[in-house]
Amino acid sequence: MVRAVAGSGFRYVDLFAGIGGFHLAMDALGGQCVMASEIDAACQEVYEDNFGLRPEGDIQPLTEGRRIMVPPHDVLCGGFPCQPFSKSGHQLGINEARGTLFFNILKILEACRPRFVVLENVRNLAGPRQRDTWNTIIRSLRSLGYRVSDRPVVFSPHLLPPRLAGAPQIRDRVFVLGERVVSRDQQLLDVPPLVANEPVDAWDPSAWRVESILDSDEEIDEVDRYSLRPDEIHWINAWTDFVQRIKDEPLPGFPIWADAFRTRVRVTSDTPGWKSNFLKKNADLYRRHQREIDRWMKRWGVDGFPPSRRKLEWQARGWPRDLWQLVMHMRPSGIRVKPPTYLPALVAITQTSIIGSRRRRLTPREAARLQSFPEDFRLHPVDAVAYKQLGNAVNVGAVMHVTRALLDGSFGVESARPRSTARQRLLDLHA
Repeated sequence: MVRAVAGSGFRYVDLFAGIGGFHLAMDALGGQCVMASEIDAACQEVYEDNFGLRPEGDIQPLTEGRRIMVPPHDVLCGGFPCQPFSKSGHQLGINEARGTLFFNILKILEACRPRFVVLENVRNLAGPRQRDTWNTIIRSLRSLGYRVSDRPVVFSPHLLPPRLAGAPQIRDRVFVLGERVVSRDQQLLDVPPLVANEPVDAWDPSAWRVESILDSDEEIDEVDRYSLRPDEIHWINAWTDFVQRIKDEPLPGFPIWADAFRTRVRVTSDTPGWKSNFLKKNADLYRRHQREIDRWMKRWGVDGFPPSRRKLEWQARGWPRDLWQLVMHMRPSGIRVKPPTYLPALVAITQTSIIGSRRRRLTPREAARLQSFPEDFRLHPVDAVAYKQLGNAVNVGAVMHVTRALLDGSFGVESARPRSTARQRLLDLHA
């Protein structure tokens, strides 16, 4: 379970470790992993292949006995799962979190008393629907003596410049950053957020270009595996023709839905307000361009498209009306089109970004660059598994940035950027 530590700045435990995003970030800051835990066997294999350490499995058996099976450490980190808390809002303290994996984190903190804790989760954790959950997390950490802001730290890698391991990916994540001060005084335990949700060092995120993380097609083994199918090319050609036909007005911000192209809106008493508004706007668009749209529908056989491909979300205002110059996502809600600056968050399902100029999807290696993983990181050999693992991973650059703010001055981690070999490997891909 425990790997020997020699000459490291700090010891850390990597919970819900996935394929090692936290490990890469913590090592780059001078840390040494003394334990990792990850329940997924495929992730364990990739983790061990890259770090020489086989993660423990399910964290629950290690933390629910009479003895907490976790070694001493200085920093506890992890991208923890966050299920709804069954008693949230009714009681104070850690008992509210029983039955969730967050409770296991609290047991480790209570037993091992690491000085720092760094947790990561999706943006919605601090959203209005999860207010009780968020308050429970903060109260529970403070009950153990951890100073933590009740305002969430939200950060995305596209706010970092390349030299700080940023990446052209909008991936807003909530980070919980705590330092153990052993105090019950709420004024001492409450601090402002350590990191602002804004560009770092005067970086302009609009300067990103997705091309910066792409390989040339000649460098990709079996590049045809990532190429678009003929039907996908047909759909994209059709919608490019559509947006170029509607040239005498700005493209709408609402989703364009071919099924709603009617002169009369079909709305019933039980139609939700949002859908009624959506149908009316599409009908107005159709009436203004009826002749051209009818021709377009007939030319491309739009009625025969799958339902989700009869919808277009144009989110590239100010860019050329040519889908082949932009980036796209084939989503259940439609074809979403964005500028070729930065991509939306990688997800653990097969909605891999399409690069219009390349007429193909991202490769797993390119997806790894979006997560600021180094070039020599060994990915899972099966593409579908690699995509899933990367979609579930933390962004290494973002973790480095927020952790540095927490550890600033501790263990030799300073505001001045560390120059460890591990960190340099992370930055090599942007050189």
